[in-house]
Amino acid sequence: MPTPLRLVLWIVWCGAMGWLWWAHWMNAGPVLAACALGLVLFAWPGSTARRRRGGELRYVEMAKHPIA
Repeated sequence: MPTPLRLVLWIVWCGAMGWLWWAHWMNAGPVLAACALGLVLFAWPGSTARRRRGGELRYVEMAKHPIA
């Protein structure tokens, strides 16, 4: 999931928790804990499926022809 989308979802989550606090459905402690948990999930690294197992970089040479 792209980082800006995760940030927007975290802001919406904290806004929803703030609304629940404002409506007196939740106390401040659980609301702050939920926002902190949301921040931890926001900071969690994304998918590692695209990462290579080896640490080396691989370069691809394109449009290079041998000199005669």
